Amino acid sequence: MRRVVLVVPGLVGDVEQTSALRQGLPTLLAIAERAEVFKIAPLPPIETPETLYLGMDPVEAQMRQGPLTVSALRADPPERSTHFHLSLMSFDDGVASSSSFLPTKQDSDAIWEALAKLNTSKLTLLRGEDLDHGLVWEGLGDMGMTTAREVAGKAVKPHLPEGDADRLLRRLIDDSVNLLSELELNEQRLEEGLPPFNLLWPWGQGVRQPVPNLLFRRGERAIVESASMRLEGLTRLTGYVHEDRHLFGKGLQTKFRQIARRALARTISIIFVESLVEFRGADSEEELFWLVRELDNEFLKPLMENREMDPVRLTILAPGPDGSLGLGLEFGVASTLENSAPFDERALDERKVPTFDLARRVEAGVTLSS
Repeated sequence: MRRVVLVVPGLVGDVEQTSALRQGLPTLLAIAERAEVFKIAPLPPIETPETLYLGMDPVEAQMRQGPLTVSALRADPPERSTHFHLSLMSFDDGVASSSSFLPTKQDSDAIWEALAKLNTSKLTLLRGEDLDHGLVWEGLGDMGMTTAREVAGKAVKPHLPEGDADRLLRRLIDDSVNLLSELELNEQRLEEGLPPFNLLWPWGQGVRQPVPNLLFRRGERAIVESASMRLEGLTRLTGYVHEDRHLFGKGLQTKFRQIARRALARTISIIFVESLVEFRGADSEEELFWLVRELDNEFLKPLMENREMDPVRLTILAPGPDGSLGLGLEFGVASTLENSAPFDERALDERKVPTFDLARRVEAGVTLSS
């Protein structure tokens, strides 16, 4: 039996909100009638919730953004090194800003050809994609740093790195501004009224921590799919495999039909969709509702249409908003269960619906013993 675990934060909202789950979702309604429905306990306030999405205890793998980014970029630096996320930003008149535009492939090639000059015996730049890259300092120490989000729209000088590697990192920042501002592509962008790509901003510093090998622990390898660089980085460290993120799509372009097709070709899949949270945060109800309908028609429907020839055990896990209960269900092809609990926000108030930890239900969903 194929096992598919779908983790979808944002699918469940507050009880007082209009419910995306009650808009008439034929496939999900049919699944819920024969599924075990349960509540998901509020997620703990941890730095790396991705551990839960892989079915691990949260204490087993808590890491900063930097180590997750460096892992996602498939780099394995020396053990005694500090890893950073490196954001490509804009700098003008002493102020940093985040660009809403992404560099073209040609722009990125020109930028990274220039940035090769910034590599030193202690600092190594790692090319990622678009605005997200990595940096490794072959040293350890305490540092105070500001994230790219926090510095955006503010003067750079009061937010420069402080601590053991501050001189190296400040020079990297200064050199990036001087080097990238001279590029023809940035001069052209300024003429067109566009912000230049002329600032590298390191943040999210941390060291790689030991992580349990889930392949050895569970005896089978799961394939993980998402658009998340963070989840890809953690997945790689656990011995699982993360599918190419570019095949997944983002936002309204999430490629549910292709994701379902790949899941039907594997034994175990863990699929993480984060776009619903983004739409809820932006108060974009129309987009949220549309994407949930796509999930029902383009992902769930193909799985159910193939269940006679290709049995699937499906686990859907929808963590709730911060500090709130979520909902989950588990459906097996041979299930004769008649479920009376609705798979929507009304179930959150039903005492007879049990509550489970997210990580435990992920683990149960990918293993044969459940």
